[in-house]
Amino acid sequence: MTKDVEKENVVHVNDFMPLEGQWKLHNNVITYSGPIDKNTPGHFGLVLFRYTLKNGSIKAKINFKERCYARLVIGYDPRTKEYYSIGIGGYNYFYIIDKFEEGKGWRALQFSGLNQIIDENRIYEVEVNLEGQKVTLIIDGVTIFNFLLPEPLNGIQTGLFAWGDGKVEFSDITIDKTEDKAKAFVIMQFSEPSKSLYEEVIINICKEMNLFVYKADEIYKPGFILNDIIWGILSSEIIIADITPENANVFYELGYAHAFNKPTILLAQRGTPLPFDVSGYRVIFYDDSIKGKREIEEQLRKHLKNIIK
Repeated sequence: MTKDVEKENVVHVNDFMPLEGQWKLHNNVITYSGPIDKNTPGHFGLVLFRYTLKNGSIKAKINFKERCYARLVIGYDPRTKEYYSIGIGGYNYFYIIDKFEEGKGWRALQFSGLNQIIDENRIYEVEVNLEGQKVTLIIDGVTIFNFLLPEPLNGIQTGLFAWGDGKVEFSDITIDKTEDKAKAFVIMQFSEPSKSLYEEVIINICKEMNLFVYKADEIYKPGFILNDIIWGILSSEIIIADITPENANVFYELGYAHAFNKPTILLAQRGTPLPFDVSGYRVIFYDDSIKGKREIEEQLRKHLKNIIK
């Protein structure tokens, strides 16, 4: 195997671990040449890299030597064997993103280019950008689609996927990590007492846990604040919400986070009546006192540790 060269946060990938299919490395080109046993149902190939990706991009040049499909892999989870593959070909479409689940197989999530023909005399430059739960597919510099993953990635391993009996070459494979530190987005009203809770407790505990923590009023740029809140929810790994005041905006944003299955920590001052819709969720109750501050710090620390695991 050729040793990888790493410059800043860009990794040039030349080595791999095959899981399915026939794969070879020659002159920094990784070639898939069909399944090992062509009598086995589901002719596909899968290899993994030792490099992970939470936020950033994975790129490759793809050269189809024979008829088959080729995609880039993100989110591989060695525990469940689930992953997403994004790229060229599948389900009678030219561009595709699908998800593999053990015991269920592959399920198409987004597609475009019905019945388009793959050109075997052309090298396609394929790029997949990952920002939180937003996935963007770019082919030869053209954005094909944006897709919001239905839930946060459980795994962060990367790789290559191919389907069919034909041959396809992957070259110039790079992984560009733009953000390794996990983000915690805070949903709360911007005034007191939530402001003090954020500044005196949440910020300190999140920094202790090596999390980048922020809320919408700390985003200094033009535009609609609601868009900033939605993007903050989608691009963050953890959501922390103070539901003490009966604030319609907070509950709207909390519902959005729940819709995308975000790990969410709920905080409320002791004695707060909980609406029926959230009464079944675990809530960290706190008292507005010195002892209460220590207790909520400890509880928040424990919850964050469990999520980060």
